[in-house]
Amino acid sequence: MNNRFINSIFLSAIGDALGWITEFEKTAENIEKKYKTSTITAFYDWEKYVGGRFNGYLDKINAGSYSDDTQLLLSVARSIKPDGSLDNYYFSKIELPAWLLYARGAGRTIKNAARKIERKSAQWNSNFFTYKAGNSTLDYKDSGANGAAMRILPIALANHKEDEKIKEQIFSNSIVTHGHPRAIAGAILYGMAVNSILKLEKNKFNYEEFLTEIGKNIESKFELSFLHKEKYLSWLNEWNKNSSSKFEDIYEKTVIEILNYLRETYKFLRDNKGTKDALKSFGCYSPKTKGSGVSTVIAGIYLACKFFDKPEKAIISAVNSIGTDTDSIAAFTGGLIGALYSEIIIPNKWTSIQDAAYLEKMAVNLYLISCRELKSEKPEFLLNNTIEVKEIDSDEYNLGDEFLFNPLGKGVVKNIDRQKTLTSGKYNLILDVEFGIGQTCRFSKLLDIEKNDAVKYFE
Repeated sequence: MNNRFINSIFLSAIGDALGWITEFEKTAENIEKKYKTSTITAFYDWEKYVGGRFNGYLDKINAGSYSDDTQLLLSVARSIKPDGSLDNYYFSKIELPAWLLYARGAGRTIKNAARKIERKSAQWNSNFFTYKAGNSTLDYKDSGANGAAMRILPIALANHKEDEKIKEQIFSNSIVTHGHPRAIAGAILYGMAVNSILKLEKNKFNYEEFLTEIGKNIESKFELSFLHKEKYLSWLNEWNKNSSSKFEDIYEKTVIEILNYLRETYKFLRDNKGTKDALKSFGCYSPKTKGSGVSTVIAGIYLACKFFDKPEKAIISAVNSIGTDTDSIAAFTGGLIGALYSEIIIPNKWTSIQDAAYLEKMAVNLYLISCRELKSEKPEFLLNNTIEVKEIDSDEYNLGDEFLFNPLGKGVVKNIDRQKTLTSGKYNLILDVEFGIGQTCRFSKLLDIEKNDAVKYFE
């Protein structure tokens, strides 16, 4: 069973890393031009411009680097107590705001949610907010993307065989950032699928039985019987206040939507239809639904079923479905198919995934939690000769400098890059930091050249 946890965490991160390369590509021709191959099957160094036209910088991404999907997955993993429950205060008030300083590839919803939770008035179960996106004002209650589903794999693993606990813990974590039933139900669906596949043997896997198990009595399986608890009831009352439709009604409709998608998945597998046709039917190619919390999880379930005996092909198929949310779909596919195998199945070409040793450690910890054998770990951060970082607001760093960053602990600066912006007098400071716990992060900050005596770097 231990190996299943390792496979699941690794293949989720690998799918994320590979899919991040293709996520913003529009055609296979672009892939061919950049990487001299029509199909992405391995890690590459690549570049992406981030931060806007006038104040942005070129992010030089090392081969095997993962994005926000895995970053937040690790944040959730660190938030799980030895009994499998989540410390939602810790996740929302410590991990999530801190993540903003090293976030990579993140969408606007999750980043806005992380900013809003920093308000003193906001708690994990009361993070209602609105934000501007162009000429539109978007609402927390309309946030139905997969930003919740992409991080909850550790919850399903840590609470294997405890169906109700998985559902409640996923719900509680999802509502920190996403308010629409589609995001919440999609996250619960992924957790259920992981929990179900962990019970199966690869040599006896049957997609019909797997899908039937998920879909059977689906209304009762997805029933939120814990909503009467005070910590959820206050959230529910706030959600329903001034809303034209009740949360419960939209949630019930979303569950039926999931059941219909499961039926479609079965038909596509039975009739051996093409992957593109299936993902198109799920809405994965439509600009309005490509990042949906339901559609992308269904796509991961479909690919894991279709290629259950070909794990590498399953992930590569997701990664190269250009025009979809490739990194999240590949991560869901990897998390599911990895959990099916009792022997380690990570190809050598993918073992160079970022922070491999730390990913393995976290997978083993989750396994021990699932067995209720993990003792509480409280890392002791050594403060000698360190700079405690709450925000990078000046250019005071040198290679080899040590600093303390809560919640990751003690880190060492391994690389420094400085890039001028199109805005006169400004530049971006970019720091690569390796933490003692095993995670590496890239921090960036827009700074003023004169205030930081940085003219010498650009002469």
